[in-house]
Amino acid sequence: MKDYYKKANFYYILIPAIIGLWALIAWEVSLPAAEKKWARNKKQYTEAQSRITKILELDPERLEYEEQKGRSSEFNYTDAIDRLAKRWNIGSSNYSLHAGREIKRRGQKTKGATVTIKQINIEKYAQFLSSMLIRWPDLQCERLKLTKLKEGPDTWKVEMAFTYYY
Repeated sequence: MKDYYKKANFYYILIPAIIGLWALIAWEVSLPAAEKKWARNKKQYTEAQSRITKILELDPERLEYEEQKGRSSEFNYTDAIDRLAKRWNIGSSNYSLHAGREIKRRGQKTKGATVTIKQINIEKYAQFLSSMLIRWPDLQCERLKLTKLKEGPDTWKVEMAFTYYY
């Protein structure tokens, strides 16, 4: 039996058989896994395309964000708050805005503002705040105070302090 190991013909048959077995196993295991991964990635791609289209329909100004990047000194609290308040159906009589002047803090120019919304439900407020912070990445909400009102089960008064870094 030990004579098999000494003959070259044994290796000429064994090595191709092992390679063939490896290829067969790889074909049986790897190919279905790759097909599943391809199908999953294709599904994610189509979902992402539909979401991107929906985002661009709701907020076409996002395409212009890169063009506005060097012009951050043009940020205006009044325009920003008015635009988003209209989008989320917050009446102009329902909120107040007090914008401060531009100051220099920690080597950066900053501009602060305080926004008070008299009555809002929590879902609409969360949408308002998240769209505000996503739209202007240099804007930070420094302070937030929610006060429950007695008018209804989901009625809140909101006080926010924003700081925009130039």
